[in-house]
Amino acid sequence: MRKPIILELILYLRKLIYMIVDILELNLLKNLIENRQEIYERLAPRVNIVDILGYKDLEVSNSKLLYYIFSAYFKYYDKEINFAKDFSLYIVGNEYKDKIKNAKFENVYREFQTKEGRRIDILIVFDKFEIIIENKINASDQENQLLDYYNDRYNGEKDIFLVYLTRGGYEASEYSIEKETREKLKDKIYYLSHGDIAKWIENDILNKYDFLKFDKKYQSIYSALIQIRDNERIITNPNEENNMEKEEIKNFFEKHNYFKTLLNNNEPIKDSFNKLNKFYELLENAQKVILDKKVALVSDDINYSLKVSDFIKNIQTNKGGDYMKGAVFSDKEIIENMFYNGNHSSQNIFIPIIENWGLSIVLDQIIDFHLCISVYSINNNIINKLREEPLKNEIGNILNKGIDKYEEDADKYYIYSRFVDIEKDKPEEIGQKIIDLYNLLKEKITQ
Repeated sequence: MRKPIILELILYLRKLIYMIVDILELNLLKNLIENRQEIYERLAPRVNIVDILGYKDLEVSNSKLLYYIFSAYFKYYDKEINFAKDFSLYIVGNEYKDKIKNAKFENVYREFQTKEGRRIDILIVFDKFEIIIENKINASDQENQLLDYYNDRYNGEKDIFLVYLTRGGYEASEYSIEKETREKLKDKIYYLSHGDIAKWIENDILNKYDFLKFDKKYQSIYSALIQIRDNERIITNPNEENNMEKEEIKNFFEKHNYFKTLLNNNEPIKDSFNKLNKFYELLENAQKVILDKKVALVSDDINYSLKVSDFIKNIQTNKGGDYMKGAVFSDKEIIENMFYNGNHSSQNIFIPIIENWGLSIVLDQIIDFHLCISVYSINNNIINKLREEPLKNEIGNILNKGIDKYEEDADKYYIYSRFVDIEKDKPEEIGQKIIDLYNLLKEKITQ
């Protein structure tokens, strides 16, 4: 009889230990949540105006910022300050530096239109050379894009340099510039990351021109450069701030001896691993609760978009044939998964008009997580047509936006956008606007 009693006692003690560990784990999580402000306060305050305005990694807005840097051209006492020339010297090889030093600055252009109607993100023009900058953050390559840019600007009189600017300094694909031409121009094509731009700003402007910091007349420029430098770093390394937080969380745990409280130095490693695994699972479940809360915040917009989808699908069925061929109406689970996975766009509704993203209508929650109708295109010829009258005005009438209120959208491929007010706009009204847009663009825009 004695053996079962001892066994029961052992089982009871083990259960008690597990209960104590569970309590310790919950207390750790509770303390982490309650003291999160202490962790935030230990982090150096970072204010990035670009990020606050929601333009951190939007290509058009980013190109605007870089354009203003490259356009800076002034004299400080007798010294000529030309950021475009500084950038030129930063990227080129030694064989071109003398030519650049002696070149005369002419202008910097943004969204420069080529003879074929394509748009160069940034074009830097000197009398002896030019620099074409193609800024890619989220977009993919377009057919013969870099090749067409080069051919448009090359006349045999100037050196033409190509800068392919991406998050990680990636090479352009053969879809954008064929292998033979890329090899021929290998010493004139430069693959830069946005982190490289940050280094250039740091080393070749901020450290080189210290008067920007100390002369009050130039402190607004200095402040802007700091902001842009930080933003460029984050585009290339979005986890930089997360790594800082991770280090502070580690310090926080050590300061309060949380691991010493949870673990016992004399226990087997297996037991320590089990405790840490359970705590990790607890944090994972807490993360899932937070993700559920994120989805809950946008659930009204998601449910609204499903009603819009139902309205359009009924029209599509009645029309029959190839009407809205290829249209995608995402169900609730797919849209929610977009938010769970941190996707850039929810794409509640996607209706292609011209394939390969040539022209489409999108209903998604990409801008500030609010539902939005957008006319989307990555084809520069089509983009130019969309911005011409009378089509521009006709699109405005459908979207109920005054012609004088049109501005360049935050992302250069979202040509026109309209927010949806789910409290005032009826789903069938928004559905009809999408149908009217589709009919208009299908009629007016051809390949």
